[in-house]
Amino acid sequence: MVREALVLDSNDDLAPQLAKMLSDNGYVVRVLATRERAKIFEKEPVYIHTLTENYEKVVKEIDFSHVEMAVFPSPNEMLNLSLARLAKSQGVPMVIIVARSASVAKQAEDEGMTAIITYHCVVSRLLRMLNLKFTRIIPIKGGVALLEMLVTSDSKVLGRSVGELEEETGAKIAVVRDDGFISAKDAEIQEGDYLIAVGPQEDLQSLAD
Repeated sequence: MVREALVLDSNDDLAPQLAKMLSDNGYVVRVLATRERAKIFEKEPVYIHTLTENYEKVVKEIDFSHVEMAVFPSPNEMLNLSLARLAKSQGVPMVIIVARSASVAKQAEDEGMTAIITYHCVVSRLLRMLNLKFTRIIPIKGGVALLEMLVTSDSKVLGRSVGELEEETGAKIAVVRDDGFISAKDAEIQEGDYLIAVGPQEDLQSLAD
């Protein structure tokens, strides 16, 4: 069965990054973007729904029968909320908005949506909530790098302890779990953990492969 996701353009790099990750994880991605911003998504395998001044009309023309999730991360929280309500009314099971204020976030939560306030780490929250495969290594200096990885059911680090991985890689490792930070050496890595490691880039690469 086709799995679809709807993403509102964020007017920055977040929406293109999210669209790519969703596509890499097997979703057919529909993007809501203005004509000017649509070119940002041209390299990605997505469907573009060009936004006009009548945003609601454009959204209502979308076939939501296969849309499993809708994400609205634009800087305009009231637009996010308005379009999220439309998606919710169309029966989308998971609707996520990015909000700038606690009051809008509460409105969304009260209406059965999930809200991420902008001072949270938006990308890491989305990755964990949607359980998308994600690994990134960022060189820092010399041979040292930062690894970010979402632990999935087929990850080779699953079930191993933080201490074991530190001994194996020479890195300092911690995980984010349920918005908590865990660095105890006897902590066991679980599915859904957001793993963060700083250490030798070659060893982190072998951990990520």
